[in-house]
Amino acid sequence: MKNAMTAALFGGALCCAGVADAKDTYRIMGPSTVAHPSNSSYAWDGADMADFRAALDYSYYFSHFVATVDTSISNGDFDYLNYVTLQRADCIVSPWWSDNDLTGYQAYIGALHFWSGGDLLLFNDDSYHDYIADYLGVPTQSYASSFTFNDSTFPFDGPFGTTTSVQASGNVGFLSDVDVANTGGRVLARNGSGQIMVAFWDDGDYAPGSGRMIIVTDADTVSTAFGNPTYFPLNDNGRFGLNLVAGLIGPDGCNDADCDNNGVLNVDDVECFVDTFLGGCN
Repeated sequence: MKNAMTAALFGGALCCAGVADAKDTYRIMGPSTVAHPSNSSYAWDGADMADFRAALDYSYYFSHFVATVDTSISNGDFDYLNYVTLQRADCIVSPWWSDNDLTGYQAYIGALHFWSGGDLLLFNDDSYHDYIADYLGVPTQSYASSFTFNDSTFPFDGPFGTTTSVQASGNVGFLSDVDVANTGGRVLARNGSGQIMVAFWDDGDYAPGSGRMIIVTDADTVSTAFGNPTYFPLNDNGRFGLNLVAGLIGPDGCNDADCDNNGVLNVDDVECFVDTFLGGCN
């Protein structure tokens, strides 16, 4: 079957090679220190998020050529979440953003971005830092009773490798099973006490036309405030953080012309495509 599929696809792959180039740039925007005064080090341009953001900018992790994920990341900041932000962002990130620093209008804009097909990456440590998710009906519960968690699927296994255990620190919350289920979400990880630490909504899960959303109930899984992740080189928390973003972008390697990401389009890419297709990548 594989040989027959390879033969059938080979001509089509070469025919399409001239137009099936790299994916578009994925634009992530988050609150600046101006928008994030209550804990500015956790702002998207703050000190504690700097290493995570630098890893997303690193061309050997995310770029259009010979990178782990064949998509470039463009990071940006906003001083106020409004309609202009919606036009500039594929993904809005909220890194432990205090409810006191947002207005109801900004929470609505964040929800509107999601309802309209945009993505959300929310690090909501407690019930005082979850305004957008609360607006969407998925508030964070304070506080979790266990700070380590793991699973065997995304985002613990992804293009950046396998994570054996993720460490949370500081304020750590959890999500309600009822809230996640009622909004169409999927549980990705629980801690040792059975509390939900990570949940995911794929395109259309929340409502028709909605985008992707990931809620992690501790920003310090990816921030360096407590020294949990390293990104150069990657440790478990670092791999977890980059796999999160890769999951929002989409399955890496599925239906790309340069399937093996070696910068050359040839028959090896057809073999790679067939292997990933038969493995469920379509």
